[in-house]
Amino acid sequence: MKLKFIILPLLLIAISSCGGKIFSEDNIFAPTPLLQGTPDKDASEEYKKGWDDGCKTGMSMMVNGYYKSFYGFKQDPYMVENPVYYKAWKDSFTYCKQYAFKYTWDAYDKTSNKALDNPLCIICPNENGR
Repeated sequence: MKLKFIILPLLLIAISSCGGKIFSEDNIFAPTPLLQGTPDKDASEEYKKGWDDGCKTGMSMMVNGYYKSFYGFKQDPYMVENPVYYKAWKDSFTYCKQYAFKYTWDAYDKTSNKALDNPLCIICPNENGR
């Protein structure tokens, strides 16, 4: 019986590390927000690489610790001078940072502003006038 409690965690660690380092974006447990945008399939390779690097950097910002354990700053220093790569990097960094922020922290937002016309209004009064 005790052997099961030892083997099961070791097996889970071994399986999770098959995708690369334990805490890398290649791991199968790395979080990815649902329905997150991706570059067009016809985009150039520089654009796709810039999008991927910028998005992985953006997903490490303004999120909880679980995301931060998998994602970090990622930018190809040899391609920074490439305007296509860098534009895609900046665009996806901003997009993925905001998307991951909303996706991550929306679950913690317990306020209910259904009576408001604009649900994104932060300083709007609630039904009680506060």
